[in-house]
Amino acid sequence: MPKGGTIAERTVQLCAILLATIYLISGLTYLCLDYWSVTQQDFWRIYDICLNNSWLHSAIYKFNGHSLFFPSFVWLADLRFFHGNQAVIFYASLALLIASTGLLLLPLWRDATLDSTTRLLGMLVIIGVAFWMVRASITVSGGFNCMASFVMLGLAWAFCLLPAMDTAASSWWAKSCLLICAGYIASFSFGTGLAIWPCLLFLGWCLRLPWRSLGVTAAGAMTAGLIFHFLPPKGGDLALLPTGSAFGPLILEALNDFCRLMGAPILYCTTAWQGKQVTVDLTKSSSLLLFSGAAGLIVAAIVAVTYFCRRNLRGRTLEITGLGLITFNVAALLLVVAGRLVYFRDEPGQIAAPRYLFWSSLFWAGLLLLALGQATRQRWLRWPSVLLVLLAPVLGWQIHREEGIHWRYSKLLTEESATGLINGVYDPDQMLSREMPQIKLLTPQLRSRRLDMFAAGFQEWIGQPIEKLFDRDRLKNRFLGDARIEPLPDNQDGAVRVVGHLRRGNRPPPPVMVILDSQGVVVGIARSFVTSRWLDAFLFDNRISHAPLRGYIRRYDPAARYAIRSVENRRLSDGEIEISRSLPKN
Repeated sequence: MPKGGTIAERTVQLCAILLATIYLISGLTYLCLDYWSVTQQDFWRIYDICLNNSWLHSAIYKFNGHSLFFPSFVWLADLRFFHGNQAVIFYASLALLIASTGLLLLPLWRDATLDSTTRLLGMLVIIGVAFWMVRASITVSGGFNCMASFVMLGLAWAFCLLPAMDTAASSWWAKSCLLICAGYIASFSFGTGLAIWPCLLFLGWCLRLPWRSLGVTAAGAMTAGLIFHFLPPKGGDLALLPTGSAFGPLILEALNDFCRLMGAPILYCTTAWQGKQVTVDLTKSSSLLLFSGAAGLIVAAIVAVTYFCRRNLRGRTLEITGLGLITFNVAALLLVVAGRLVYFRDEPGQIAAPRYLFWSSLFWAGLLLLALGQATRQRWLRWPSVLLVLLAPVLGWQIHREEGIHWRYSKLLTEESATGLINGVYDPDQMLSREMPQIKLLTPQLRSRRLDMFAAGFQEWIGQPIEKLFDRDRLKNRFLGDARIEPLPDNQDGAVRVVGHLRRGNRPPPPVMVILDSQGVVVGIARSFVTSRWLDAFLFDNRISHAPLRGYIRRYDPAARYAIRSVENRRLSDGEIEISRSLPKN
């Protein structure tokens, strides 16, 4: 190779390593800082099922049309042994995410026919999309990430097994059983996991697997479908098709929804660089959303038809993984469109909802892997493919940062709402869930069993004098800051919010505080939410307040005096912050 070519190859390799490292480290850091630390959204209903049924009944129920059998044992074990600690579920799901990413990388690094540059670029694609924060609506949630990462674990495992399905009979049966197990893990972890079966059949056909292998895969698909059908549902039936719609317009509507789902990652990347946000109006009016998705699907369709006709996929590791990701995610989002036609018609802005980006981003990653695979044989594609793969993480960087900042804000707000529940105030800003009746139904059970935000028992301090709760020895510290009373939007029987900021020398402010009345009785719990200054500078663009204070007083008396003291290791600070008495005008 000429000297200039060698230098170019080394430069590409260094860029690939650097970009992959940046996305891996920043993605892991954002996830570990931003993950859901309290119960949120659908898990208020899921936990209601788990706490009022046996383990087996909870595991086999279909929730909103999804079988959650395998991931359910993660949160069931957490509820039973770890008091519903959301950190346990998050780190278990993070381990699954890392494991599935590693399995996707394994065939790539074991393929001796690939040069180092292609391997590193493939690694960049897989790691970049795995830890891209645009998928954070799934990956910051321990529960949702468990579902999706179990699906990806089964899929990646199947990609490793499928090429070996034409081996001798002695090992063929073992690999066939393992392949069916991988398919079952994907199918019974989340509804979109059922898309693994058409993906495996398509890849098997393109790999020229023997008919017995295709037959076993088809039998596994039919068995999984039957089991899924007969699992007991939880909740009412969903209307899948709009009433009164003709077949032709219905197909066009579904195709339009499908293209928009696929184009969402492109829309998020471009709007982030423009300094905008993806709004409902933008989703409904954007031509980029439609045409980028349509363009990607046309390219994928041409490629898929070519492989289907030629059946020349054997030995092409990159193309197996890329085509597999494309096929799986096309089938998965077809399931989404088929089940959500009515929903998307009623809520058109949800067509580009962040939760679908977990899957649609993998579709585009599959196209990049296919381009790299094709470039190994068609030299004219080499540098266009290299430049495209290096350009993709650059285009995705701005939305990566913006989502990292967004989910940090979200975590602070949800922890504030959880503090409200500890004080007996029901989520006035609806950050934990929009279903307030479900929160009010489940909260007494979480409180009585000391689960999740109630595990530390802070709620039991309220109404108790400090002499019964804390040691007589006081913390000698300078406890500085300001705090004031703020009315709640729904005026819950005289409850108020306490807001402010804290500072305490060079040490981080205390995370747990008590609100005391003039008699020294605890009337509320307050929390501070600390983000270190260097993390704020490097990761959050200096947008996060250093130490905001949030607390609640369940029954506020305007004539009384209230103060905040910090608590550490059952010791109360000798310093305090007096809370401003007057309520601000609305």
